[in-house]
Amino acid sequence: MINPKVHIVYAHPSKKSITHEIKEGYIQGLTENGIEYTLIDLYESNFNSDITEDEYLMENNNIYSPLSNEIILEQERINNADILTFIFPLFWMDVPAKLVGYFTRVFTKGFKYDHENGTESTMKIMKETNFLISAGSNYEELNHDGKLKALKTIFIEDRMAGKTEKTNMYIFDETTYHKELILKNRKNYSLKARKIGKNTI
Repeated sequence: MINPKVHIVYAHPSKKSITHEIKEGYIQGLTENGIEYTLIDLYESNFNSDITEDEYLMENNNIYSPLSNEIILEQERINNADILTFIFPLFWMDVPAKLVGYFTRVFTKGFKYDHENGTESTMKIMKETNFLISAGSNYEELNHDGKLKALKTIFIEDRMAGKTEKTNMYIFDETTYHKELILKNRKNYSLKARKIGKNTI
């Protein structure tokens, strides 16, 4: 069986974060299993999260504008992969602004969505999409007040709708408060992410 290719979209501004440990653990697991991957670090690469006027008019008024090289490259990385993995923290119960901009600029009409002119979307259907999400809150609290359900609606039923055969959402909770717990979670979450990567098939 040929190993799948994975494309990782990572969004966190600090290399000292638990989210960074999760990313490193996940990559280690992929590497141990001989799985090829590509990676975009939205902060390190200084990905431009701001949609331009031309991009807005193209999406909303069907006024043609050529895509920038960074968007073309990212769409190619996605289509060259079999599995798409997003790794990020929750900021105000949403993805970081860089990742909001990524979805806005990369998941374009004609790529993620069919175009009104009849052109079908060119984005392939992923075999699997993973969301590895770090959260300061407790898992039970997130579940109890409906936030987990909301996250699943946004990321699974909307962002990847129609473009993935399978979706997994992994929550790494309690990453913000209580120093002793953070130190414990840092190690445990790195190992958990490594296992997720290693078990990729």
